[in-house]
Amino acid sequence: MSDDTGILLFLAAGALVLVLIVVFGVLSSRKKSRATTRTWSVRTGWIGEQPFLESSDLAPDDKRQEELFRQTYPIGGNVTVAITDDQGERAEHEVHVSRIGRSLRAGFPQAKIGLSAYFREWEGSEFPAVFPVKGSDKIVEIALDADGVSARDAAGATVFTSPWSTLLFSNGPDIVLAGGTGKTVRVEYKDGDALEELLIKYGTLKQMHF
Repeated sequence: MSDDTGILLFLAAGALVLVLIVVFGVLSSRKKSRATTRTWSVRTGWIGEQPFLESSDLAPDDKRQEELFRQTYPIGGNVTVAITDDQGERAEHEVHVSRIGRSLRAGFPQAKIGLSAYFREWEGSEFPAVFPVKGSDKIVEIALDADGVSARDAAGATVFTSPWSTLLFSNGPDIVLAGGTGKTVRVEYKDGDALEELLIKYGTLKQMHF
């Protein structure tokens, strides 16, 4: 076999490998887009006494699994959840889905997203709420009400404000807020804090950490 023939065979084999990679990638993508089996599970989370459902981690680009979540918990749909009353008695109650939230999970470089289903029976019940924080621009307080979010410094001056309709958040190692006054601010928080949960519930996720 001549050197030229060997080189041509090597190049042909390489091209075949690339074609197979592309074919398998396309088939895998099509299979994922047609998936009917859920890859996620759900558990009940809590904001104070308010229950909500949250999914296990999902790949950010897995639109089909997010679609299945939204089909499983459609806005206005009924869900049965177990709630403990003031007397400590646990009973099942029928509630109604009011909104779906998206949140950032895990971290760079393997970021995931989470999905949460919230219920009409507690819609707006959290407001007004104020959280002490440490943040950029000397922010010491985040205030939430039915209209939106405000961040204030120690002198009480408003550093950042945004209605819920335009609020963007990213819940990574800290919380990044944008979409309001044109300024982007960052605040520290504890994982699982009610502030994070309310921003997930009423805000819009935009990945701004990496």
